[in-house]
Amino acid sequence: MNYKILLTCILSTILSFSYAQESGHSCGYDHWFRNIRMNDAQKARAINDQFSAWIEQSRQQHRDDEVYQIPVVFHIVYNTGEQNLADSVVHSQLAVLNEDYRRLNANSIDTRDEFLPVAADVGIEFVLAQYDPEGNPTTGIVRTETERESFELNLFSTENTLDEVKFSSTDGSDAWDTEHYLNIWVCNIDAGFLGQVFGLAYPPATVPNWPDGTAAPSSGTEGVIIHYTTLGRNNPQHAADGVAENNHGRTLVHEVGHYLGLRHIWGDAIAFLGEDGCAVDDGFIDTPNCAESANFVCDFSSNSCTDGPEDLPNMIENYMDYSQDACMNMFTQEQADMMRFALTELRPGLLNSPALSVDSREEQKVELYPNPAVDMVSIKSNSMIDRIEILDHAGRVLKVQSVNDRVETQVSLKGMAAGSYLIRIHYGKNVAVRKLTKQ
Repeated sequence: MNYKILLTCILSTILSFSYAQESGHSCGYDHWFRNIRMNDAQKARAINDQFSAWIEQSRQQHRDDEVYQIPVVFHIVYNTGEQNLADSVVHSQLAVLNEDYRRLNANSIDTRDEFLPVAADVGIEFVLAQYDPEGNPTTGIVRTETERESFELNLFSTENTLDEVKFSSTDGSDAWDTEHYLNIWVCNIDAGFLGQVFGLAYPPATVPNWPDGTAAPSSGTEGVIIHYTTLGRNNPQHAADGVAENNHGRTLVHEVGHYLGLRHIWGDAIAFLGEDGCAVDDGFIDTPNCAESANFVCDFSSNSCTDGPEDLPNMIENYMDYSQDACMNMFTQEQADMMRFALTELRPGLLNSPALSVDSREEQKVELYPNPAVDMVSIKSNSMIDRIEILDHAGRVLKVQSVNDRVETQVSLKGMAAGSYLIRIHYGKNVAVRKLTKQ
């Protein structure tokens, strides 16, 4: 990022400062994207053309029914006890991610009728890492005490200074192998004189709808940063930022959308520069054009663009708008397809991660059957099994069963809700982890 771009970023931030101070969250994405529209309109058009071709390729790719799992590590970087959030807050946030990306969120019933045909289950789940990059068992939560009171997005710097939270050399926490783990840093982001930034994420490096310079500058900086007050929906510090509308964990839902290649729903038009927001698109047919963001107001009557015979209202319930957390409730089918495409084609290492399974040096065969299962699952191994554990996707152990050195056993699933689980099989000093679906 050069100095000219930084001055542009400062201008764009000033334009949104008045409402960012009052309510809602400011996404660091703005500081990286708006400059291209303000400095190089021709390049912006080229980016949109590339993105249109990318989306068409995504539409033509056959949508399978597989539910993809992304292993996650949370870095809690804290200066005070209040910032050192409990595991239960992390578990709450993971539950929000899984509900929202699988369309299991309770407020999905609030999706308006006109948008129900395109509301989508993304088919992506998030799982706390079970093993670190060295193969050691982990909770998927790393805690790092820092002497820094906060981390700042310094708009006068030629680099993204928020990335300092990602390195121990700058009193942050070093990333785990970013090819195979989704790293999420939770810290105190300094509000600064332009207002509070609540999150920032880099898109995949080769997604063409993002301007040059917006991808991560190095592999060690891939991931998401969020302000500590926005984590989870049971955060005891949620009011510490003075914002009442961001306490449902949707900041991270929004930022992970950027991490998987999504742009803001309104296409990031800048009215101050005379841009017609209704003519700027996010690249998806099933998200109606809107002139600007929702500005953190949950106004279901808003309809800022005339977009065809149906003239749909603004989709303020979309996770990629700037709406109040309680107002957000959906991704669209094309957004879902794009994220799955970005995951399988641009971040495939997440799907082949050692984070969820460490097998013995000798080939270890573990079979689960039936899978999916209803009330009982059988587990067969070529080694003596010591213990079986069933975990949810927050990494919590729901059930433990001793096996007493047998190669085959059964585990009852009665009383467990339908869904996806992990089964951890202990044999000697080794462990294997397998996916289980309960119907």
